[in-house]
Amino acid sequence: MGKSGTPHYKKYVPSKHPSAGGRKRIPPLMWVGVAGLLLLVAGLAVLLRQPAQAAKAPQFTGGPKLAVDQAKIDFGTLPLDKPVKASFKLTNVGDQTLEIAGLPKVEVKQGC
Repeated sequence: MGKSGTPHYKKYVPSKHPSAGGRKRIPPLMWVGVAGLLLLVAGLAVLLRQPAQAAKAPQFTGGPKLAVDQAKIDFGTLPLDKPVKASFKLTNVGDQTLEIAGLPKVEVKQGC
């Protein structure tokens, strides 16, 4: 103890600094590192992405031309009133825009 009866060491007093109070400040250099890492990940994602299919050369020149992936759909023998469902892919293999005006007409005949 000192001459006046007080201890010779100082009592700890917490800082009044704004960053005190349980919340730590993140150094600006860390923010730069996080931003750089995000840019690196985004850049790699763009580079490693599967390339889009290149436009194929048209199989037909002089206008649009429709190609169907199946020439025939055969369900075998079915009653005429039984609903069925079929899918097929239509592709424009021409060198100009193909426009379909109106709804396509499908006709089903017995015995086909």
